[in-house]
Amino acid sequence: MQPLLLLLATPGLGADVQADLHLDTPTQLYRRKALLDGDGMEAALPQLREGGTNLAVEVLWPPRDADWEAHAAKLFDIIEAEDRRLDAVTLARSPGEARSVIENGGVALVVSLEGAHGLDKTGVDGLRRLHARGLRMLGLTWSFSNRFAGSSGDGGGGITGDGWALLAEANRLGVVVDVSHASDRATMDACGWSHAPVVASHSNTDGRREHARNLSDEAIRCIARGGGVIGVNVHGDFVGGPRDVAAVADHFDYLRRVGGAGVVALGSDYDGLIKPVAGLEHAGKLAALWAELRRRGWTDAEIAGARGENFMRAWTQVERVSQALRGGPID
Repeated sequence: MQPLLLLLATPGLGADVQADLHLDTPTQLYRRKALLDGDGMEAALPQLREGGTNLAVEVLWPPRDADWEAHAAKLFDIIEAEDRRLDAVTLARSPGEARSVIENGGVALVVSLEGAHGLDKTGVDGLRRLHARGLRMLGLTWSFSNRFAGSSGDGGGGITGDGWALLAEANRLGVVVDVSHASDRATMDACGWSHAPVVASHSNTDGRREHARNLSDEAIRCIARGGGVIGVNVHGDFVGGPRDVAAVADHFDYLRRVGGAGVVALGSDYDGLIKPVAGLEHAGKLAALWAELRRRGWTDAEIAGARGENFMRAWTQVERVSQALRGGPID
């Protein structure tokens, strides 16, 4: 693994980045035949604006009973259509593009595939095609194991032979590898082997709430050592405790204690049919979370990291590893 020496982000110049690493809004747009600036969702454009989110990772989620690859393509079509229709949002393919969108007052959309079952028929070739369209994050699994990796949802195993090839190609292309939903073994396989940082886009901590979807201390440390980040989820079942803003902040505190402040990020899972905790019912209410962290003594730099700069640092390193593997210049 290529080590990353800077584990605590330093905010850059210009507008502050607030990133949410996992939003299922494309699924809601598809099911409701809705628009991104419409009503009735947890993380549509009005809620993103209200709560300050300006980097939104929009997820292509193929349901279990769908034609997985065709469904992912339909959701990508929806994101591209909204990108064309709305001046306020722009599909971003690199950290530099995302920061430019943000500094110009827009919302950067980053596309992720939730579950490599969405590449079941095509594997590496399918990943290359989605990358060419703008995909920049790949979740290895969803709630069931696939031919690439085991899932926490069914007690699956580690990375398979096909999965190693997919992981290597993700590193080469500059696609961020996401281990949320992966089994413990697959998570450790990926973060222990990957040349680039890996992320857990929407996972909480086993130390605060024992759950198959939450991360062990070992996994937290592995992701942190590689320069990756973990996006804390606001789904009450994963948060545990009183299921309020303070309980979410407890997971932030735990991550900081176990993995360091540089591993902390946000991955709400809004619009993913979750039950958000009280006080964080939609993306427009996220200011309450940052206020709670500040009340607990988090520094401005630590909060800026958790809000988005930690992810920007990790994504930039993923891009640099890709450039090195492809023989290009390293910025």
